[in-house]
Amino acid sequence: MEYVLQSDVYQIKLASLVSNVDKDVMVELYQPLVGANATILYLTLLKQKRNEDEENEYQLTHLLNILQFTPAQFLSARRMLEGVGLLRSYSNEARQYIYVLYAPKNPKDFFDDVLFKGLLIQSIGEKETKKLASLYKVNLEIEQGFNEVSASFVDIFHPNYDDAAFKKNFKDSFVGHDEGRIRINFNDDLFTKYLSDTLGNSELTVGKRDLKEIARYSTLFGFSEKQMAAVVASVYNQEATSKIDFAKLALKAEEELRGKPNISLEMNVMKGNDPISEKCRLMDATSPAKYLKILQNNTKVSNSDLQIVESLSKNYGFTNGVINAIIDYALAMCENTLNLNYCEKVASSLARTNVKTAIDAMNQLNRKQTKRKIDSPLERKVKVESKPTEKKIKTKISDDEMNDLLADLDNQKTRRKAR
Repeated sequence: MEYVLQSDVYQIKLASLVSNVDKDVMVELYQPLVGANATILYLTLLKQKRNEDEENEYQLTHLLNILQFTPAQFLSARRMLEGVGLLRSYSNEARQYIYVLYAPKNPKDFFDDVLFKGLLIQSIGEKETKKLASLYKVNLEIEQGFNEVSASFVDIFHPNYDDAAFKKNFKDSFVGHDEGRIRINFNDDLFTKYLSDTLGNSELTVGKRDLKEIARYSTLFGFSEKQMAAVVASVYNQEATSKIDFAKLALKAEEELRGKPNISLEMNVMKGNDPISEKCRLMDATSPAKYLKILQNNTKVSNSDLQIVESLSKNYGFTNGVINAIIDYALAMCENTLNLNYCEKVASSLARTNVKTAIDAMNQLNRKQTKRKIDSPLERKVKVESKPTEKKIKTKISDDEMNDLLADLDNQKTRRKAR
C-alpha cells in the first residue's frame, strides 16, 4: 500500500512540450474530471520544472507548503493525474520519486475519446459539454471558386538528398508533444478468443482501432473481457463494412449494466490495490444507497438503513462522499450495524469541521488523540449508548497519523475479504 511522507524527495521530468493551449485544455476540460487539487498540482509541477536551474531535486514538504496540502491530499491529487495519464510516478527504496509530466490530449482527441467525453458529461452535463466543445471547433471549409496556390516544400528548398547533412542521425531523445494516455487493463487476445467462441468463428479478427474503442467501453462499464465479448457479439454484423456499431454497443452495454448490477465499475474500483485513492473515489462518485448495496454484495438495502442515509443528507447537507465515509466508519465501529444515534453523533462532529470529500471525512474520523494512544477503530468495540468524549479537532494530520490511517484501512479491507 502506498503512502507519502513530508521527507520524500522528487525530481520532475517533462515527456512533452506543454503549450498555453494545453493549459487551457487542462483547466477547461480536465479540471471537471480530476478536480481543482489535481489541476493545481499539475500546473505547479510544470512551473517548478520550468523554473529549474541547477537544482533538480526537491523535498515534498516544500511542495505541500506551497499547495497547502496534507500528504493525503497530495497523494489523492497525484493519483487523479495518474488516472488520466497526465503523470507517471516512479520510486525506489530510498523514497526518491521521479514524476514524469505528459501533455493533455488535444481537444479533438479528448472529445473523440468515449471515456473522457463521457466523464465530462457526467461532471458538468451535456449542455455545458457541448458549449465547451464549440470553443474548439474550427471551420476549414473553402468556398467554391477558390483553388489552392500554396507552395510546396520542394518548390522552395530544393533539397539535395545526397548531401551528408540529410544522413546525420541524432540518437538522443527529444521532447515532443507526447499526450497522456490512460492505462486500461484489457487483454485484446483474451477478448478476441471469447468473441470468436461466442460467434463460432475461429478465424475472426478485430481491427486495432475497434479493439481500442472496445477497451474504452469495457473500462467505462466495468465489464471483463468475457462480458464485453458477449455485448459485442450481440451487435456484431458480419455482413456490414463496419462490423461493430458502437452506438448500438453503448446502448446494449447500458442494458446489460442495468440488468446485472453486480457487473459495475464501482465493484472493480472497490477491488483496487490502493484503498486510499480508489475507495475515496468510489465514495465520492457513488450514491449512499448504492454504496451500501455494494458493501452488502448487491443485496437489498433495508428501509431503516435508507432512512438513516436520508436523514444524513436532509439534516446535514453532506456530499455523497462524506455520507459514505460516515457509513463506512459506523459499520466498522458498530459491528456492521448502522445505528441512527451513532451516525448522527458522527455527523454532528464532521459538520463542525466543514468537510467536503470522503478523504476529508476519513482523515477526521481516523485521527489519533493527542493525549493518549487509542486502539484502531477496527480492533475495539464501541457502545453506541455511551457519550463520546469531546475532542479537539485538528486541521492537519501528521505523517505518523497518516501511516496509522493507511494501516487501519488496509486492516479493514483484509477483514472484509475474510468475512
